[in-house]
Amino acid sequence: MNRLSFNQKMPPTDELIKIIDKSSKVLVVSHIDPDGDALGTQLAFARYLKDIGKDVTLVRQSDIPEKYHFLDSVLDIPHFDSLSKDLQFDTAIVLECPDFKRIGLAGCWITENTTVVNIDHHRDNDLKANLNWLNINASSVGEMVYEYFEEVNYSITQNTAVCLYTAILTDTGRFRYNVTSQRTHEIAGKLITLGVIPQLVCDEIYFNMKPTTVILLGKVLNEIEFYHKGKLCILTLTKEMLRVAQAESAESDGLVDHTLYNKGVEVGILIKEFSDSQTKVSMRSRNLINVSAIANNFGGGGHFNASGCMIEKSLDETKALLVEIFKKALHVK
Repeated sequence: MNRLSFNQKMPPTDELIKIIDKSSKVLVVSHIDPDGDALGTQLAFARYLKDIGKDVTLVRQSDIPEKYHFLDSVLDIPHFDSLSKDLQFDTAIVLECPDFKRIGLAGCWITENTTVVNIDHHRDNDLKANLNWLNINASSVGEMVYEYFEEVNYSITQNTAVCLYTAILTDTGRFRYNVTSQRTHEIAGKLITLGVIPQLVCDEIYFNMKPTTVILLGKVLNEIEFYHKGKLCILTLTKEMLRVAQAESAESDGLVDHTLYNKGVEVGILIKEFSDSQTKVSMRSRNLINVSAIANNFGGGGHFNASGCMIEKSLDETKALLVEIFKKALHVK
C-alpha cells in the first residue's frame, strides 16, 4: 500500500474507512506511560471497532495511573507480558505516538504485512505509517477521534463519551493550554449532552489523590528550586522520595504542572531519578518557549509547551545541564 499523509483538521474519512473495512484482526495501541489522551482514545477507538464487528486487541506496557481507573474497561487492557508474542495483526491503529519507539514492546507485532494507521497531533511526528493523519492544531487525539466518529455517524455511548472527554480535558490542561479552541469547547459540550458529568470526571482525575501521592507531592515541593531570576522552576524526584512516601512511580504523573503555578515562572521541569546514570525529564513552558525542541535534542519530544525526554546522566548532572541550557533559552545574562 502507498503511504498516505494528511496534515489537516478533518479526518481522511474515505481512506480510513477503506483500511478498516479490509481489516480483520486489529491492534489498537498508544504510547508507553499512558496519559488521559492515550487511554481515552485507545478505549474509544477500540470500542468503535468492536461495534462494527472487528477482532480487536488492546495492549499496554506500563501501569495505568490510578486516577484513570474510573474509565470503563481500562483495567481490562492486557499487559504486553500477558499476551502471546506470536500474535499477528493485519491492521494497527497507533494513537498519539510521535515515533515508533513510543509504541514500546508492542511494536514487535507491527510487521511489513501490517497496515498501520497513525493518528496524532504532535508537531514532530515522524512515524511514517501507511496512513498518517496528523493535525497539529488539534487539542488532543481525543478531539480528532471525535471528529472521525461524527463523520461516520458513529453512535457514541456515555462510556465512550467519558473516555473522549477525559482525553480532551487532560491534554488541554483542563482547557487552559493554547491549543484549546472554540471547536474544542464545542466538542466538550457535545460530549456533555451524551452523558458526561464534568465535575465527576475532573474530580476523579485531579481531586482524588491517594494519601501517598499527597505525601510524595509534599516531599517534591519541599525541594523546589528557582533559577534565572525566577523564570525557571525545577522539581526533583528521587527513588528515596518514592520509598519514604510509599508511592508508586505512576503517582508522579502531573507533578510537573506545579512548577507553573508560580508567578514569574516561564519554564518548569520535573527531573525524575530513573537510575544512577539516567533521568526522566518532564518540561512545561509558557508562551514562546519551545520545550519540544530541547527535548528533541535528547531523543524525546512532545508539544511546544509540554514535552519530555530521557537523559543519560545522573540527577545532579541533568539538573546542571538543564540549568545551563535554559539560561540561553530564557535569554538570561
